[in-house]
Amino acid sequence: MKTSTTTGIGLLVGIVVGIIGFGRANILDPQVANMSSQIHPYMLWIVLLSLLVPLADYVLVSTNLPTTVLGFVARQPFRHLAGFFTGIAFGLLGIILVSPRFF
Repeated sequence: MKTSTTTGIGLLVGIVVGIIGFGRANILDPQVANMSSQIHPYMLWIVLLSLLVPLADYVLVSTNLPTTVLGFVARQPFRHLAGFFTGIAFGLLGIILVSPRFF
C-alpha cells in the first residue's frame, strides 16, 4: 500500500495531538501539558472535522471536476491536503481508541 508523505506527517501530527490531549506530554515541556485541558474536550470534533476534507476530495473526484482546467488546478494540491487531514483523523482516532489501555 502506497502512503503519501503528507499522510504520514498527518499521522504523526494526529498522534502528537492525542498525546498532548491526554496530558502525557509533560516529559517534554510542562507548558505543553497545560494545553491538555484546551485540546481534550475537542478531540472527537477534530477527528470528525478532519474527515470533511477527504470527503470534499471524494466529491471533487466523483463529479468529474478534475477533467476541467479549474479541476486540475484545484485537485492536485487538494489531494495532498486531503491526505494530511486523513492522517490526522486516523492518528488521533487511533490514540483515542487505545488510550484506555495505555493512558
